Amino acid sequence: MNSELLLQVQDSFSLTGLGVLLVAAGPQPGLAELDLHTVWEVQLVFPDGRQEVATASVEEITRPADTPDAEATPVRALLLTHENAAAVAVGTRVYRCARPTK
Repeated sequence: MNSELLLQVQDSFSLTGLGVLLVAAGPQPGLAELDLHTVWEVQLVFPDGRQEVATASVEEITRPADTPDAEATPVRALLLTHENAAAVAVGTRVYRCARPTK
């Protein structure tokens, strides 16, 4: 497994029929370098030390602006698409495995 950290989870949202969206706790250069909508095998490392392999696609969402005069900001996120994907705990680290899936 490649140990490249893609993101540390700040929040996760269940999107009915799609999967679970993982939002990063800050800028994540490793995630920004990946092409949108590519699907990767990832390893989740939960705060309690448990680990799980999952499938995720690279997505982009728009975060609302902090002030009325500022513009909304597009940010990268991961969408867990494997069967039975569930909400992920804050602080979970997500690492990219060696290569994209088909």
